[in-house]
Amino acid sequence: SPDETHSAARRPRWTAANQTTMALSMTSTRPAALSSRVSSGLAKNRAPCAAPSRGSLQVMAASKKKDVRLTITLECTEQKASGVQGMSRYMSQKNRRNTSERLELMKYNKYLRKHTLHRELKK
Repeated sequence: SPDETHSAARRPRWTAANQTTMALSMTSTRPAALSSRVSSGLAKNRAPCAAPSRGSLQVMAASKKKDVRLTITLECTEQKASGVQGMSRYMSQKNRRNTSERLELMKYNKYLRKHTLHRELKK
């Protein structure tokens, strides 16, 4: 039919040679500059790292962080006495130098459905 001849003329004929060419073109090959950057560790803004030698063993000690800001937990003071199930707790941060004593804030308690006093827990 005339429709088949027109459609056959528009699309390429698939042969074994075409399939091999298509398969080769679909495989991703890295450019030489990129592959050298990846192998040297420079990809994605990373510093190059030296490979450890076979005979030496490097021991790295983690330095203790003496951060001024502490992550604290605030717990509701009224909920234990009320007998309602659950416990309202909030995570917050405080500056150790400015606030040395325990922090107390009015926060919303979803179990009691009102604002209650929340105190910092001991660590």
